This record gives sequence, structure tokens and C-alpha cells, in this order.
Amino acid sequence: MSIVDYYNKKKEFKIVDYYNGLSEPLVINEDYIHTFIEDKKYCEQIINDPNKSQQEKRIANGFISSLMSHASNDLFEEQISKILGITNIESKHGWDGNDKNNNEPYEYKPTKIKKNYFGSNVNINDDSENKIHNTTKQKKVYNNHEANFIIAPINKDTSEFICIYKFKEHILYESRLLNLDKYRKPTQRCIYGTNINKCIELSKKYSEKYYKWHNPKFITP
Repeated sequence: MSIVDYYNKKKEFKIVDYYNGLSEPLVINEDYIHTFIEDKKYCEQIINDPNKSQQEKRIANGFISSLMSHASNDLFEEQISKILGITNIESKHGWDGNDKNNNEPYEYKPTKIKKNYFGSNVNINDDSENKIHNTTKQKKVYNNHEANFIIAPINKDTSEFICIYKFKEHILYESRLLNLDKYRKPTQRCIYGTNINKCIELSKKYSEKYYKWHNPKFITP
């Protein structure tokens, strides 16, 4: 909503946002932010150590392959829960994390990239009205009106978190419905794509605060 709409409709919202800005620092647990780069270095030492057994080297190689895989982000999703200090949800087709104090659910979108941190797309696959309205059976027990949407770019080569952005999930509602109405072939999947830049603009459109953490190694203040 624009500032003009506020005065025309007399609708209450945090007008202070227009003066103080919508962006806030994201509070994270620093103990978990560098875990994977340290683990990866440890595994590389094992692989290059002639005194280590073939079994130890296979396990180390397997862990590195999991970190580098584009097919699965399970390791990173679990790590995001630790970084945010909330409960990880391992079940499929539902939320990825939950702040039990407020019953606020989270959806995670870690993405492995090398550049274009704020413009690289993350996807919601097989989008549907049930997904958009959060009416699937796996989501019914949560405070879905306060759901959060996390975008976390990860350096493809080093497995380091580049930045983490937290948005309110409902800012995507209208654009997801519009995307759902687009013409598709009967066999074509409905995929909704967004990125950090788009979510920032949507947050501004709806006067909704968002939270960010930047790794100074990749993004200077």
C-alpha cells in the first residue's frame, strides 16, 4: 500500500516504516554460519591424507558431494534452522522450520550460486491454490498468517552462506495467483520463480518489514 492509499483509505498500518525503512538486521546464531566450510576443509584433509583408509575417504567424498549437489538442499535447510535458532521440520510437502514460541512457520530456499546474489531465482515447484493458501494437511497446525520465506544464497564452490534474507510469505500471494492463471500445456508444471530483489520490492509494496544478514566476505556494508 502506498502512503497516498493510507490517507485515502484511513487504513491502519505502520506508517513509521516509511521514515525508518523496512529493512532490519537478521539475528542469527554465528556458531553455525561457518560449519560447512569448516567441515569441507576437514573432509579435504582426509581425502588428501595418504594415512587415511579408503572408507574414511569415501565418507569424506560423500559428504562433499552432498554439499555440492544441486538435487538436494536438505543439509543446508537443517543448518538454516540452527542458524535461526528454530525447530527444523523434516517432513516433506510442508514447512521447513517452525518458531515454536510463536508457532510461526518458515519456508527455506537455499540456492547454490557464484554471482548475481540478489537476482538469482529460487522456485516454488508444482504451485497450486492449496499451496498458495497453505491449506495442505501438513500446514494446517501452524500460524500460517505469519509464515516466513527465507532466501539463502550459498557459494557454489565453498559452501559458504553469502547472505540470508527473511521475508513474510504473504507478500508473494498475489503474484503467485497471477502466475497460477497463466496458460500452460496440460503436462506443464506450474513453477513460481522469485528472488531477493523481487521480494524486497514486494515488501515495499505491502509495507512489510524484511530482515537480512550479509557475509562481509562477499557483500561489503
